[in-house]
Amino acid sequence: MVEFTKQLLAHLPNTQTILFRGDSGFFNGALFDLLDQYGHGYLVKVKLKGLNELLYAQSWEPVLDTPGWEQCSFWHRCSTWSVSRRFVAVRRERTCARKSPCKSLFEIKEYDFFCYVTSEDMSCRRAHTQYGRRATCETWIDEAKNQMSLAHLKMDDFWGSSALFQCAVMAYNTIRWMALCSGNRELRRWEPATIRTMLVRVAGKLLTGSRQFTLLTPSHHLFPAQWDAWVDVGLH
Repeated sequence: MVEFTKQLLAHLPNTQTILFRGDSGFFNGALFDLLDQYGHGYLVKVKLKGLNELLYAQSWEPVLDTPGWEQCSFWHRCSTWSVSRRFVAVRRERTCARKSPCKSLFEIKEYDFFCYVTSEDMSCRRAHTQYGRRATCETWIDEAKNQMSLAHLKMDDFWGSSALFQCAVMAYNTIRWMALCSGNRELRRWEPATIRTMLVRVAGKLLTGSRQFTLLTPSHHLFPAQWDAWVDVGLH
């Protein structure tokens, strides 16, 4: 992954810095050394043996304006690392924890932990929120890959594949842009495949006359609010 990251950084302007956000598969000291060397930031989910024991040993404090959540930050150096790095974590108590068949004198609370290593000076809660946006990016990639046919470009010519790829991305962005501009909350949540099925693949008749095309569609649409919002964006 270090060599892969070097290739990515080679495409960036020398003056541009990034925040490298990665899942636990990128929890690697050599990668962090590389990013430190080039002055880039990182926010990566921690994958560490004995992580829960490490987190239980920390001092936790409530997260302001977020009932049920606690946070902590500390410095830790893994065995293969050259330096210590900042860890930030949040936790919430499990509401549906499994009941142990064995009785105990004291109540033992169970938590869901979320821990990250970062170079940035940000709060624990903000780091958790910032990392969560990565899931949105993955959703975009998944939709473009599986619903806009990016995974099915099989041309022998590189530039032909590149042109088709760019067209598919432009089509995806146009669909997303129209949904956002529509102001319809339901339409904004629809995936491209849903929009294609519900709004594009509708019964209609194409008429010609007066040197123009006219598309007749049913007066009673299955999703009238979404249809009107979609058409309104196209007309204006």
